[in-house]
Amino acid sequence: MEKIKNLFSFVDNLLEKFRKIFINTFTFLFLVLITFGFFLSLGSLFESNTVETKGKVLYLEPSGVIVDKAITGGDLFEELEVFEGSSNQIELEGFLKVIKNAGKDDNLKAIYLDVDGLSAYYTSALKIADALYEAREGGKEIIAFTSGLGTTGYLMASQATEIILEKDTYEPVLPFGFSRVRLYQKDFFENIKVNMNVYAAGDYKSGPEGYTRNDMSETDRLAWLDFVTPIWEKYKSKMEAGRGFESGKIQYIGDNYPLLVTENGGDNNETALSTGLVDKLMSEQEKISYLVEKYGGEDKYKRPEGISGREYLSTLKDDDISPKQKRVQEKNKIAIIHVEGAIVTGDIGFNSAGSGGVVKNINKARDDENVKGIVLRVNSPGGDVYAGSMITNALEEFQSTGRPVITSMGDIAASGGVWVTTTSEEIWAESTTLTGSIGVYGVYPDLSPLASWAGINYDGISMTKSGEIYDLRRGVSEELNRQFEEGIENFYRDFVAKVADNRGMDFSEVLKVAGGRIWRGDKALELGLVDKLGSLDDAINSMVTKLELDDYKTFSYNNEVEFEDYLNSLLLGALPDQAQGLLNSFSGLNRLFMSGKDRYVVAYCFDCGFKPFK
Repeated sequence: MEKIKNLFSFVDNLLEKFRKIFINTFTFLFLVLITFGFFLSLGSLFESNTVETKGKVLYLEPSGVIVDKAITGGDLFEELEVFEGSSNQIELEGFLKVIKNAGKDDNLKAIYLDVDGLSAYYTSALKIADALYEAREGGKEIIAFTSGLGTTGYLMASQATEIILEKDTYEPVLPFGFSRVRLYQKDFFENIKVNMNVYAAGDYKSGPEGYTRNDMSETDRLAWLDFVTPIWEKYKSKMEAGRGFESGKIQYIGDNYPLLVTENGGDNNETALSTGLVDKLMSEQEKISYLVEKYGGEDKYKRPEGISGREYLSTLKDDDISPKQKRVQEKNKIAIIHVEGAIVTGDIGFNSAGSGGVVKNINKARDDENVKGIVLRVNSPGGDVYAGSMITNALEEFQSTGRPVITSMGDIAASGGVWVTTTSEEIWAESTTLTGSIGVYGVYPDLSPLASWAGINYDGISMTKSGEIYDLRRGVSEELNRQFEEGIENFYRDFVAKVADNRGMDFSEVLKVAGGRIWRGDKALELGLVDKLGSLDDAINSMVTKLELDDYKTFSYNNEVEFEDYLNSLLLGALPDQAQGLLNSFSGLNRLFMSGKDRYVVAYCFDCGFKPFK
């Protein structure tokens, strides 16, 4: 026995030494990074901000997700961007500004475009495609290079002068439109003896269908076909215009792709070339040689001298700012408050609009007497009811000072994303904005049948009958089930009433277009759910007109994230897409349903991540 104890002691000491070595090494490397970042920042104070563009190629190679407002964490975070992936956020306004200015910049020889790593929703993708097309039509040559694209990526790449496909890639070019395929797990939960208690208000609130059905409901099928079909028509039209195709060719390729590949000997790349989806097949080195031949260079193994999108953005002045805004007066400020991502309690994070952070920004605007109004920019599929109510309460407090709030909807403002708009004097949406989904639901998995089957039992005492009922380890009683159902219905009525009050509509009118059904922005306008169609700039101009300002300044507060959350996002971005999706799913469910009081009540459009086929 003593020998065994000595062995364990030896192993423990050994592990302790390894632990100390690891911690010390990590700390050393961390301090090196900080020091390196400090000296880089110090050096930048003495560097010229002038970036030479004449005779260069603009290399647009974005990697990450298009957002309205990116998360920031200070200069140190910039130095620690070790990984490239989904944790990177690219602000739409800046990206469009680069493209539009580059298209008119005679100093630039061409634009090199690689959007393989870019993720964008419908509205943002269409705007980027339009900007690229405008630049090309203005005479700027755009060379797109890809190792494989799906629908949205191809929409953007198709606006280039020519498209080069990596000839050795295994990733095909697949502009197949949009698909909506979900897991339907009713039988699965029954088989493992788990009762999924679902409480939903709204016939079209399809979020929980995956727990209660084995197939897609007809209401869900109808709603999504109605929403996405016109968007697909826009995509096809722009792809065909960009490539010089006759009308109907993209649909033909999508419908007959397996046959087309077979005709090309099973070669996806040759199929892309023969159908005209791309112009050339090249290796990486052949591409570089081609670029050198076209745009010059001293070394055939190095691509022509160029400038990155970030560098180019730093050269641009605010020439596109309206004359009114150029005459900046600090006494006339318009605050842009961003609600970006799932609405949850807590701080703002990656892909989450933490109500604590959003409310803090609203209160900053409230306490600043120079802020004359708030433009609420919403890009959110919704979230939990409590968090949404915290945001609307803060907005109402701001409005109580006599200052207006106008909403601008971005790519998506659904469910709880609509909830936070219900105090606004005016609501703007893009024609392709995904909105609606006015409904509420909650999910509670009851494990008591599984526990009983496994021989696990719960028993004890309680001073009241309700104390027993609320112990969910014993299952969901009939009384508690009825309470949950009534509670969800109550939240739903409150939601509909909020929208009706904001829109000046009867409760019954809103009820007809609610029910959890999604709507495009143009359809929402017809139904009276929004006031006008237009961009964020249009909403800002409306605010300026409303306030009768001769000069003004727009600004937004930085969305800063904690260091730990930032590192987590970097690590998550380094994982494969499948692993990221799985972790995000579990994280979202946990945050919205399982963690904390009242989290089971959600106004969320889980299904609104409707993805292009790839």
